[in-house]
Amino acid sequence: MNVSGRLRYLRLARLIWKLPTYARIVWGLVRDPRTPLPLKALLAAGLAYVVVPIDLIPDAIPILGQADDLTVLLLVLDLFIANAPREVREEQVERARNGTAQLDVDLAKLRELLGDRYDQIRDALPDLLERYGDLRDSRAVKAVLRDWRLRRLSSASEEPAGVTPAEPVQELAPAARDASLN
Repeated sequence: MNVSGRLRYLRLARLIWKLPTYARIVWGLVRDPRTPLPLKALLAAGLAYVVVPIDLIPDAIPILGQADDLTVLLLVLDLFIANAPREVREEQVERARNGTAQLDVDLAKLRELLGDRYDQIRDALPDLLERYGDLRDSRAVKAVLRDWRLRRLSSASEEPAGVTPAEPVQELAPAARDASLN
């Protein structure tokens, strides 16, 4: 590996190391009532773009498909932080550095409220992200919804006698079902 490749990895490692601080700053700015509502709407729109499976560059295109999401997210975060009122931004940066950020307070309250369940959720989070991480792909969303619908319909057909399901059960032929997913 050449020197420029090593420097690139070092810069990436520094960025990853700073992500929790950035998260604390953004969370504090979102929670602060002095941050303008249109600025919060910009952040929400950027996050929606990343989550919604409709993209400028489809995710099916290797590297470029994910790069546009990352680019939009970073640009929106940069705009959000840079355009926040100066005094609010400086206050949140200081709070993020000294450990009194709103995110830390909120997580402590959540941990107190949930008790052991908080640790269970935190420990299961990597598995959940791996299991449901592909839901950005519209085909995966359709498959999850289809499975949920089929489970719901099969449980409705197992209801006791005298109870009728709210909607008629229509089983699609496999070819029609696959066509409806596309």
